Amino acid sequence: MAYDYGPPACPLEETLTAIQEGLMREYRAECLPARRRSPRRTRRLRRIRGWSREIEGLISQIGRVVRETLPRIERDTGHTFQGPDGLLRILMDTSTKRLFLDILAGFPEESLPVPAKDLGMLGKFPNDSRALALIGDVTLRLKVLSGPHGEVIDLAALSDRWGLHESLLGLACRHRLAGEPLVREKETLSRAVLGLIYIEGGTDALGGAVSLLGCGPGGVAG
Repeated sequence: MAYDYGPPACPLEETLTAIQEGLMREYRAECLPARRRSPRRTRRLRRIRGWSREIEGLISQIGRVVRETLPRIERDTGHTFQGPDGLLRILMDTSTKRLFLDILAGFPEESLPVPAKDLGMLGKFPNDSRALALIGDVTLRLKVLSGPHGEVIDLAALSDRWGLHESLLGLACRHRLAGEPLVREKETLSRAVLGLIYIEGGTDALGGAVSLLGCGPGGVAG
């Protein structure tokens, strides 16, 4: 699958806010007194309210990433991101795909809270981390760490240092991986962030992270 990197039509947080506001408008428009509701309408109202709460949770999680995770990476690498959305796309958990596609399927196109193409794009965001991880891995090995120091030491520790796994966005982040699956997920997140840095700033920007590749949460090894 080709990786189509580029900014969304609107900033992600702005888009999510528009979705939440649209969902609440629909909820109020469809809400009838309980005695007049059919079971079908009651189920639909619960579904809309559930979507709204999930979006509200995402907006809150995004705020934490923008305040804490993104500045932490920028301080470590010396790279200033073009905006928060690239990192947010990496951190979108697969549970968000179901959320956005359910909303897309839940309304006629003319009643969607945002354009259908925006919801479809949001549903594809969970694919970004693996695509960017491939870019980060190849670039590290071929352009940054080639030669006698060509082995990446500990990408999972780099994820711990930046708090990437703890910053994942979505309901499924409640699940708790352990052992090797957790290590692999952390390594993928680190590679994806490095891939994003390379796309935005080139090899020179990526070089700023090289000294961190043997790090743990408390600092740089060696």
